[in-house]
Amino acid sequence: MGSHHSCSDHHNHHRHHHGGGGDGNLTWAFVVNVLLSVVQVVGGVLSGSLALVADALHNLSDAASLLLALAAQKIGRKAPDSKRTYGYKKVETLSAYTNYVVLILLSLWLAFEAVTRFLDPHPVSGWTVIWISVLAVVVNLGTVALTYRGAQHSQNVRAAYLHNLGDALSSVGVIVAGVCIVLFGWQWMDPLITLAISMYIIWHVVHEIPVVANILIDGNSDDMLSVSMKAVISNVAGVKSLHHFHVRSLDEHRKAVEAHIVMNDGAIADELRKVIKLALKEEFQVDHAFLEIESVDCGERGCST
Repeated sequence: MGSHHSCSDHHNHHRHHHGGGGDGNLTWAFVVNVLLSVVQVVGGVLSGSLALVADALHNLSDAASLLLALAAQKIGRKAPDSKRTYGYKKVETLSAYTNYVVLILLSLWLAFEAVTRFLDPHPVSGWTVIWISVLAVVVNLGTVALTYRGAQHSQNVRAAYLHNLGDALSSVGVIVAGVCIVLFGWQWMDPLITLAISMYIIWHVVHEIPVVANILIDGNSDDMLSVSMKAVISNVAGVKSLHHFHVRSLDEHRKAVEAHIVMNDGAIADELRKVIKLALKEEFQVDHAFLEIESVDCGERGCST
């Protein structure tokens, strides 16, 4: 009745879909976003446009998110070692979370600056705003294209991808502000667009950050997942009951399951474990199952040996 904590140790080949292929794209996207940010800051200062500076800061956060995504992706591919036996994939989740927190802080600061501008308007050069923002739209759409493929498989790259998609939209908003300033002299459009960009970013992050935070605290992605897994295990022939059941996310793709299984009289522990692991693999793609097989219910704390 000892602890049969058998875990299939073929984790090492789990280096997931988004291997090294996306590193070059992320590097290029990082470089062009840094260059664009410099152009926007200079243009924003010369034209007096807060919206352009806002877009530049958003772009700089995009560049930081791309750099973090690149570093996290490289670290995440490292094989498990004696200190981090599950590997380094969760570094990518931490990177995504950091990106979102930085975006919220930047957005709150920009919103504050925009409100200040409403109270104390500054003249803005509309044409400078328009031309630099057109360049920003082109660069951001290019970055979106570079990161699109990686975003389908990686939460970390998806955070960077969404940064750039949002920034392309905000740059369009800045163009609108520039046009309104040139045609109608509506200087208030500049802080208004800045405020709109800030609110858009915050709204987006509020929807994304709970998913990332849930993985960081070892949650699972679905309220019903535990119920479904318990049902599948309970339906395996030879299972009498189960307890001490836990599911946690190792990263956005992999989950680990731990359970104490009470077997029926006459059942064979090793065979039962194999069948349960196969069922978890087929139904839920679980590769990490830690199953303690008991002949009597030893309770939540397990049997003392």
